[in-house]
Amino acid sequence: MKHLRLLLAVSLLVALAAQLAPAHAQACGPTPGTYYVASLNADIDPGSADFMATTVSNAESMCAANIVFVLTTNGGDGASMQSMIRSIASYQEWGGNFVTVIAPQGAYAFSAGSYIAEASSKIYMEPGTTIGSATPIVSGIPTGEENTTLTKDINAFTSYMMTLTHSNGRNDTAAGLMVTKGVSYPYDSALRLHVVDGVINSTTVAGALAFLQVPASAPINTPDVRASLISVLSNPNVSSLLFLLGVFAILADIYHPTIVLSVVGVVVVALSLFGLGVFGASPLAVLLMVIGVAFIFLEVKTAHGISATIGVVIFILGFFLIYQFPPASAPGPGGNQLPAVNFSSIPDITYGLLVALGALIVIGSIYLRSIREALKNRPKVNEPSVLVGREGTMKSDLKPGGRGVAQVASEEWSATSDQELRQGDRIRVKGVSGQTLAVEKVEG
Repeated sequence: MKHLRLLLAVSLLVALAAQLAPAHAQACGPTPGTYYVASLNADIDPGSADFMATTVSNAESMCAANIVFVLTTNGGDGASMQSMIRSIASYQEWGGNFVTVIAPQGAYAFSAGSYIAEASSKIYMEPGTTIGSATPIVSGIPTGEENTTLTKDINAFTSYMMTLTHSNGRNDTAAGLMVTKGVSYPYDSALRLHVVDGVINSTTVAGALAFLQVPASAPINTPDVRASLISVLSNPNVSSLLFLLGVFAILADIYHPTIVLSVVGVVVVALSLFGLGVFGASPLAVLLMVIGVAFIFLEVKTAHGISATIGVVIFILGFFLIYQFPPASAPGPGGNQLPAVNFSSIPDITYGLLVALGALIVIGSIYLRSIREALKNRPKVNEPSVLVGREGTMKSDLKPGGRGVAQVASEEWSATSDQELRQGDRIRVKGVSGQTLAVEKVEG
């Protein structure tokens, strides 16, 4: 049973690793007139970065001279943004032409998305689309250094944006205002200020691709299962919850052994740790979350919810440290290290969910403990030991050392005695052996 359980867990982990393994491109050069089309409508996160790396790898393996990247995004984390920009730069160094299209009508490239667009060889927009609002959100600034640190970080990313824009022949001054002032440009202003290279007179993705002379037969590639899974797992909210669920499953299996819970617990914990690792959570944050979980389950041995409350507080502290110290960013222009930033903050709903989850864990632990105590003290159904001291009636004759039938507590039981008993005698239960009652006659 244990070997089967281990084999199943290892098999699932191997399958997961194979699914998450990166693709490898074959060596070839760009073939003129060939296109690879990809479309991303999502936040910029490790899953999006994986999708961009896969897009470039696939395009190079197909010897595609052009990548058309259809983009709609609200932004995301800085490390993933820079990873995507490095993938674009790698494709351009290979000799490819990377084109970002902000489409269809109503699409936008905000925050981290505007940097990705400006890293492209060409940018096209459709009527009704917007680009900009690229001011970073900096976490973990020491107390008293808010203004100076924020100014330095904004200056660093302004320089980064202007370098990307200038290197592709566009207006770096107007692009810099997207960072320093948080300016957003509608399609016509973006074209007039030369923040983008052109406006396509269409409102659909198909129209944009036709304008760029992409063959109608070219498929539009979207994030695959691996990229989508990475996006989900790299969300600290999701991976933290999975961590708790996995630990619960493993602990439950200790008391109620099953193959399913063992395998699920191991795989879920592995997935959550993978997600926290992809996001770049600090070891201290993960350690605090582990300690918090340990205190929560210590409540099984304690009472009054004190241990569970301490565990919840420690777990939440570890969770906030994940956001307080975001992943380190990659080198920026000139090889200088860019600040670790996000382009989106913790949503207010996260705070509410954490408080609600913490309260439910504390209340639930107390409630489950009370149920456990009640069940422990509850007489077991058909349990003979609770009959000791109870009186009943013999339903048959009984010779000393032999066996007969006695009625106790409205049920008939096999009985034995060292006395001779007659049918109808009043008896008292003085002991139990298995399902057999040891009885004696009640005198008087």
